[in-house]
Amino acid sequence: MDNSIKAIIIGASVVICLVIVSIGFLVLRQGQDTAKVAVNKIDQMNGDLKDSDKTMYDGLEVSGSEVVNALNKFKKENIGIQVKTSKDASGTWYIYNVTLASDIGNLAAAAPLNLTDALNETHNRYINPNGRFTGKVYRNENGVITAISFTQK
Repeated sequence: MDNSIKAIIIGASVVICLVIVSIGFLVLRQGQDTAKVAVNKIDQMNGDLKDSDKTMYDGLEVSGSEVVNALNKFKKENIGIQVKTSKDASGTWYIYNVTLASDIGNLAAAAPLNLTDALNETHNRYINPNGRFTGKVYRNENGVITAISFTQK
C-alpha cells in the first residue's frame, strides 16, 4: 500500500509539473507577440522622429525667410526643394530636381543651389522673406521623403 501511495503522489507531481510547464510556455509565447508589437511601434516612432524636420512643413504655412532657411538647412541632403513664387508659378527646383507623379516624388539630377536669384528682388525667382508659403512633402515608393514644395499664397 505504501508503494501505491508513493506512485500516485509521483504521478500527480508529474502531472502538476506538466501543467505548470505548459502554462509557462503559453505565457512566454504571448509575451513574445507583445514584445514584437512593441518593437514595431518603437521603430515606427523612430522613423517619424527622424523625418520630423521635414514632415513639419507638410501643410504648414511659413514665411519666405523660413523657406530660404530650409534651403540652407537641407543643402547637403538627398532632397529636392521646389519654390513656386507669384512671379514664377512653375517653380524652381533647388538641391535636386524631382519628378512628381501622383504625389510620388523621384529624385533626378542634382540642381544648383544658387540663392543669388532667390535673394534678388528684381528676379522672377525672388523669395520674399515676408511672403507666405504653404509646404507640401513628397515621398517615393519606399516612403522616403524626396521633395518639399513651397507655394506662395
